[in-house]
Amino acid sequence: MGFFVVLMPWQSKGLAPLGALLATLAVVLILAMVLSVYDNRQVGAANKVFYWQKNPEDWSLFRGGFMVGGSSGAFLAYLLLENFAGIDAILRGIVN
Repeated sequence: MGFFVVLMPWQSKGLAPLGALLATLAVVLILAMVLSVYDNRQVGAANKVFYWQKNPEDWSLFRGGFMVGGSSGAFLAYLLLENFAGIDAILRGIVN
């Protein structure tokens, strides 16, 4: 909740999409760190959580994919919000 409170005044300055991007990246980073801590806590092959875990590297690949996917999704949402007028004009031209 802390970074949302810090970035909330940016709405009045028109920087709400940038604040949302930074907040989303912070949440994704925190969740990736939590996944890392959870991975380090597991010991042995008996603690498999998911069916796709065949070796210890699989959890690391999952964490990396989560970080890349979450970050790229946040950047895509930011770009869509920043260019909403242009995208709306393009889509209105295609439909009409």
